[in-house]
Amino acid sequence: MQCSVNHCDVTLHKACSEETDGCCPRHICFCCKRRTSRHRIQRTMPVCTECLLKNRMVDSEDLSRKMICWSIWPSTSEDAGPTDDIKEAFQRLPLPYIDQEFSIDPINKQDLETESEPPPYVHIKDNVYIVKKKSDGDAIEGGCISCDHDSTCESSCSCRSSMSSCSLDCPCSVKCSNKPFRREKKIEIIKTQQCGWGAIALETIGKDDFVIEFVGEVIDDAMCEDRLLDMRQRRDQNFYMCKVSKDFVIDATFKGNACRFFNHSCQPNCRLEKWQVDGKTRLGVFASQAIKVGMPLTYNYRFSTAFGPQKDCFCGAPNCQRKL
Repeated sequence: MQCSVNHCDVTLHKACSEETDGCCPRHICFCCKRRTSRHRIQRTMPVCTECLLKNRMVDSEDLSRKMICWSIWPSTSEDAGPTDDIKEAFQRLPLPYIDQEFSIDPINKQDLETESEPPPYVHIKDNVYIVKKKSDGDAIEGGCISCDHDSTCESSCSCRSSMSSCSLDCPCSVKCSNKPFRREKKIEIIKTQQCGWGAIALETIGKDDFVIEFVGEVIDDAMCEDRLLDMRQRRDQNFYMCKVSKDFVIDATFKGNACRFFNHSCQPNCRLEKWQVDGKTRLGVFASQAIKVGMPLTYNYRFSTAFGPQKDCFCGAPNCQRKL
């Protein structure tokens, strides 16, 4: 609110304006705290007539423009004057109540969830490398040597046997079947009864078919430890990391795709496989059995206690271990 004194451009909080009869601290006597609009021409501090006659004010620098409204900046002393010393100003702030709790609860992702949408994340199609790109160097130079121009690269393909996708160096035909990362299956994200959010198949998936790629942020072991510590501090119960090899961890916590919603099962219908594709190490999800439309998509997390305490398992499989 604007100061009630004519030609004053100071703006006040509403509560402060009510306490000071609508005027700002520049028109409040710094000695007796009463309103005055006079005796300021020759003085740098506002002073009322009574205080002026008593000579209780001394010439000093005009600090009123540098200060917060005194009515919301209480002092521990009634006789304390204005100050531009930040240390002194903070010492004048009132102390909190002894039994008052000021700890802030960590963000709970469950509070961000709704019944219709999972917690927000950034959808990506390919891995985002926070560290240097990894490759195991298992790609076969010159392509698959056991295939010809009419070959479709079945089980006898040398690239397939080494879990390497055929490349332009391979002499195989355009009908090559050893390029699994080209097409992902149709998947839907749903809310389950006991396992949070999950994924189901929207089309029939044959045994050993490629389902989807596990993508996320590629980090090293040190960064993985830092993020796990942060998860513990935030009490985050959701886990989206997958360790591929030394210093190669894919973290889909903040960035990923529908694969991050695949739940664990002690009797899964999918498996993870590490492949070499055009010199890059990529993690693919493949069907371990024929999957019908509407069936939940799961794989074995092989959860290590190094990532945190054991968790209860609700997969419902006949061979369920009860713990992850």
